[in-house]
Amino acid sequence: MKRVLPLFAILLLAYCTSEDAVSVSPDEVYEFRQGCTVPLSENYDPEAQVDNGSCKPVTCENCTYVVPANKVMIDGAVLKIEAGDVICLNSGTSYLNLSFKNLKGTEAKPIIIVNCGGVATLNATGKEYGIKTEACTNFKIVGVGSGGSPYGIKVKGSKLGLQLIGLSNFFEISGLEVFNNGGAGIMAKTDPSCSDDAATRGNFVMKNVKIHHNYVHDVGTEGLYIGHSGYVSGITCSGNKVLPHELHNVKIFQNVVKNTGWDGIQLGCATQGAEVYNNTIEDFGVLNKSSQWSGIQLGEGTNGLCYNNFIRNGVGQGIIALGLGNATMYNNLIIGAGKQGIFADLRGDGPFGPGYKILNNTIVKSGGDGINIYAAKVTNKNVIINNLIVDPGTYGTYGSNTGKAFINNGSPGDITNNYYAESEGLAKFKDAGVSDYRLQESSPARDAGRDVSAFGVKKDFMGNARPNGSAYDIGAFEF
Repeated sequence: MKRVLPLFAILLLAYCTSEDAVSVSPDEVYEFRQGCTVPLSENYDPEAQVDNGSCKPVTCENCTYVVPANKVMIDGAVLKIEAGDVICLNSGTSYLNLSFKNLKGTEAKPIIIVNCGGVATLNATGKEYGIKTEACTNFKIVGVGSGGSPYGIKVKGSKLGLQLIGLSNFFEISGLEVFNNGGAGIMAKTDPSCSDDAATRGNFVMKNVKIHHNYVHDVGTEGLYIGHSGYVSGITCSGNKVLPHELHNVKIFQNVVKNTGWDGIQLGCATQGAEVYNNTIEDFGVLNKSSQWSGIQLGEGTNGLCYNNFIRNGVGQGIIALGLGNATMYNNLIIGAGKQGIFADLRGDGPFGPGYKILNNTIVKSGGDGINIYAAKVTNKNVIINNLIVDPGTYGTYGSNTGKAFINNGSPGDITNNYYAESEGLAKFKDAGVSDYRLQESSPARDAGRDVSAFGVKKDFMGNARPNGSAYDIGAFEF
């Protein structure tokens, strides 16, 4: 191995997103695309890099260690990998699956796993995993786009695409394409065990995790499976309940997730600082497995923010929240969910939070209710304001006007300024035929909302400031 200058141990991510719906084709209006990922250098010019559209791959000469062919286990302790080192996957090497162990970076000098020379591919067909990490802390797996591909590391064919287990902690995952997996695309958690209490709640917390700008598609179960799903139930060991670890400060953003057998994104046990935002999720739950079919699942124990996500066409709920009554969901665009657009309830015996906040979402053609909530035990009240619900499957099922698209199930709530329409035409979208759900000037949702800036909603789905007019608009878009 050779040592390299510290400047090569730091990677800067430079991304482009489609923010102008007029300038792109209708199918890409709401998709978030990755630009280039390049090494930071003294001459780095991010604007020029974005403008010319080229990606500069990492050269293998700048790596501390290049993983050779037929190598499966990369043990940092054995190879004497140090904080700040760069481990490279050579685009010219045929890899099967790779296991990384004992990588110990620091916050200031994380260990980087990156492709060099171009796109690196792991053809892990028939393997249990494509990439696995164990006992690794303060590291990044970064795919550097090259040759027209925005994703620099491709993992295909394994049961689990990327498996972050064994007390892996303080990590960032970006620029990967994970596909054709029998199970989950990206899984990050360490399950509790009856033989070892290292991952038991109170003994371990997974912290400061970022998963972003990845493309996960055609997988058998979840696209992203982050955190254990049994916050309340855990596992049973000799008649005793053993609970899974918590997650703090998890950010899941600008991923594209398509064609998943189960949930698109599932996040569980994320009790503090969770954010799920700017993701594109389409064709979720295609195996039609009950309770495993949502676009986004904020699972048991999860609090935090879920916003600016585009969710289209799936078997189950667009968003389902099964937490502690302290999640905020806003500016989400949910089209064609097979069940409810948004469903929220409480799990376990508490203590529960002040209440769910469901604000400024646009929900179109859900198979069931636009919003359905069971959360009577919150300490204050649920807040459901400025939601635009159009053509739900249960329109007209309930007796009152506000019940035509929404059911509250006895939960205390501040429920005002929502708009319900029987058809897209009545909502006056700009052009629903090409998936443009912005508002026309004459839309009844314009200037009909309530000021929800106190809940942090100060911009719309496209990043435009709210309000733009005499009052907030209803739905995910500000005219």
